[in-house]
Amino acid sequence: MEDIIKTNRLKLRQVSSADLADLFDYASQPTVAAAAGFDCCQTFEQAKRFMKDLAVPETWVLELISSQRVIGNICLFTTSNALGEPDLRKRLLGYALNQDYWNLGYMTEALQGVAVWATQKKVKEIGAVVSIDNIASQRVLEKNQFVMQSAFKAPLGTELKLQPVIYYQKNVTEVF
Repeated sequence: MEDIIKTNRLKLRQVSSADLADLFDYASQPTVAAAAGFDCCQTFEQAKRFMKDLAVPETWVLELISSQRVIGNICLFTTSNALGEPDLRKRLLGYALNQDYWNLGYMTEALQGVAVWATQKKVKEIGAVVSIDNIASQRVLEKNQFVMQSAFKAPLGTELKLQPVIYYQKNVTEVF
């Protein structure tokens, strides 16, 4: 069973089939899909495939405690070491948030909860790659003590077009 993370306003939990309409609501927003690097869902069938992509370990949907509405998702992807083996001490962060809830502190709060969870699981480092144009995501990371490490061009989005990005990193063991 996947861990449930609770914050003041959010419950981070594994996705369920009952979340389909809420997932479609934000996964069908072109701005959200572009910022998070996934194909914008135009049908409920596409949203079902997106939901299946979220049904993996260390991936949570963000449920508002007050309304039980799912407004986004946050994921920690396992990274690999130089030999191609999983490096369980490091994760790469990804997230998406319904644009109706932008600039209200929800993703900052969710990331704080995930950082506490990561510390408890002995994760040492979380990295994040964000488009140089995505100022809001940069602010979310910086509010959570992520530090900019480097800027470079990387394949982003569903077309994997080379775009300028910034790599942020956080050493989670020193924060809590």
